[in-house]
Amino acid sequence: MTIVNRSDQLLKLYWLNFSGARQLYRTVAPGDRVTQPTFTGHNWVVTTGDGICIGIFNASPIGIAFF
Repeated sequence: MTIVNRSDQLLKLYWLNFSGARQLYRTVAPGDRVTQPTFTGHNWVVTTGDGICIGIFNASPIGIAFF
């Protein structure tokens, strides 16, 4: 999964574990692009630096998200 941060703020990428709890995997600085290995069917949450949800994704074979 590829995340491109086109915003002017830090983003946080969380994996939702099998109990539905957030597990922080990485932060994405403004202007950065990161690729996060994952498995099809895994759920991910992207938040602002202060934890406000801005996107929820279910991993697919090929995907890209822009914020």
